[in-house]
Amino acid sequence: MNRPAKLLSVGALTLDTILRVDTLPARQGKFIASDGVQIASGMASSAACAARRLGADVSLWASAGDDIVGDQLVAGIEAEGVD
Repeated sequence: MNRPAKLLSVGALTLDTILRVDTLPARQGKFIASDGVQIASGMASSAACAARRLGADVSLWASAGDDIVGDQLVAGIEAEGVD
């Protein structure tokens, strides 16, 4: 019987803000984003999510703040199925 690999990912859990603009700016200045999203990220977190999507049983060992942003990050990782 094949069991899924068990992995522990250790490292950073960060908040990425990704903004969409209609065209790439050709000069310096201020530009209005047409859309945006904030997601849990970081190299260890991204690797953990990728491994989970491939079927591994994954846990993440990282620090998160005891605030609304930390709660958002943990919820994002848990939604991916990472412990």
